[in-house]
Amino acid sequence: MDHKPKSGEWVEEEETKMVQFAGLGKAPPGDQAYLIVLAGSRVGSMVKVTDGLTIGRGARAGFQTLDEGVSRSHVRIVEDEEGKLYAEDLGSRNGTFVNGARIEQSAPLKDGDKIQIGSTTILKFSYADRLEESFQQQMYDAALRDPLTQIFNRRHFDEQFDAEFSYSVRHMVPLSLIMMDLDHFKLVNDTHGHPVGDAVLKALAEILIKSTRKEDLFARYGGEEFALLCRDTANLKAFSVANRIRRNVELAVMVPEIPGLKITMSAGVAGVPDGTISTPQDLLEAADRALYQAKALGRNRVYLYDPDMDPEADPEPPEQFREDTSRLETDKLK
Repeated sequence: MDHKPKSGEWVEEEETKMVQFAGLGKAPPGDQAYLIVLAGSRVGSMVKVTDGLTIGRGARAGFQTLDEGVSRSHVRIVEDEEGKLYAEDLGSRNGTFVNGARIEQSAPLKDGDKIQIGSTTILKFSYADRLEESFQQQMYDAALRDPLTQIFNRRHFDEQFDAEFSYSVRHMVPLSLIMMDLDHFKLVNDTHGHPVGDAVLKALAEILIKSTRKEDLFARYGGEEFALLCRDTANLKAFSVANRIRRNVELAVMVPEIPGLKITMSAGVAGVPDGTISTPQDLLEAADRALYQAKALGRNRVYLYDPDMDPEADPEPPEQFREDTSRLETDKLK
């Protein structure tokens, strides 16, 4: 006769030798509850569950996601007196679903349950020990971070970019994109070797980390090109941010062993709202065009996207124009 486990009893399966917990919604001794993002803009991330953890698009949410259809305060994880965990909908517009069924007020959670909010976000509720948490975090970092600079990679940037753009348009919040590219970087590799080139890229990543806000998203977009997405930032303000980063790069000793090696960068800036930009791809192409123009104007400068810019025209401007654009500083934008 098969033995059915009682609530809270440990079970050992002969085939897998995996120890599981049969109790509903209660953590095995020593284990911690987590939410793992299976789908959505933050896929792969692992969030530790604490009593009262809120999930939503609001800035105060314990876990914030900007995916379409997620309310400011969408759902909360609560614990009862017996230590069982529940998903509690917070009056969200589009509802909270557990294993495909919409919950009215709250629903108990057990290991492996799927929680869906909005149109794309799916969270897996699970228990794990510290070793599993560390492994999951390493897997997440490996998938979303550039192995050389340890900042986000293009894949993660592109996923977040779409969500940020949609949020900006829906709530009429300004959003600016800065595309940056190191000048004559191939010459650095050819002259000093790729290890020096790698050191320069790492140094640039450190400058970006120190020059940006917590809410900004930046990534190595490819080769010597980097992207910075500035939330709630108008394009003129983003221009000053890019110019400050440009100056920091110009003044930095990127490779201490070669103090005479001077590196410069060029940048293009574009932002919404803008009547000529209606999609994330439009914004990316606008910033790319501005970056190309900065390169064409002599490098080591920042160019602000102009929708009337003629890409076929002679890029060389009058001297006065070059001086004016290079001296646009933060204090002039206040």
